[in-house]
Amino acid sequence: MDRSKIIEMLEYSGLSYNDTQPESREGQVLAVNDSESDVSYSIRVFGDTLIIAFRGSDSKKDWMFNLDFCKKVIPYNNFRSKIKVHSGFINAYRSRNVREKIRKFVTKEIRKIRLTGHSYGAALAILCAVDLQYSFNDRDYEVVVFGCPRIGNKAFRNSYNRRIFKTLRIENKNDIITKVPFRFMGYYHVGTRILIGRNSIFSLPGMNKHTLQEYYSNIWDV
Repeated sequence: MDRSKIIEMLEYSGLSYNDTQPESREGQVLAVNDSESDVSYSIRVFGDTLIIAFRGSDSKKDWMFNLDFCKKVIPYNNFRSKIKVHSGFINAYRSRNVREKIRKFVTKEIRKIRLTGHSYGAALAILCAVDLQYSFNDRDYEVVVFGCPRIGNKAFRNSYNRRIFKTLRIENKNDIITKVPFRFMGYYHVGTRILIGRNSIFSLPGMNKHTLQEYYSNIWDV
């Protein structure tokens, strides 16, 4: 994947913060805000390609889901599974107007599924990708996320990486959100990390490295 494709996915991630989405002459565009979970995402259908972009944290309810990291749960009630994920993220994704609504767009005509998101939206994109792949494993998946937190335990990481190997996790140096939840709590990153941004011995991890503007600017330096 070249830089232009990564920037295109970053643009979709940025647009997901908007209440309305720009129309396209090439395909169908839909913006969804679930009032129950406050999860927002956009869906684009271009021929045989489905593009899903999740919005990052933009409300108090989003942050409530983010902070529910002390508890890991089995994603889909398979109690024999060793896979466990962040309970706040999975509960948000499993909301009625999120998971089930998205799955209805995976028609027989859809052969390629692309997912993206920034921050909290990146975590939701990861969970959505592996969920769809489990049910629709004859499609081609590609995931590009920005400023993604850790999502699940080692078993989740290993299972995810086997299923969706085309996952790029773009990470700004010293972006504090990419450092949480902590490794000592049993959380692991998925995908292939691409580290961007400049080294500075005076720069500490912080939220200023987490903005979309910082990601957009630093991608050009790669």
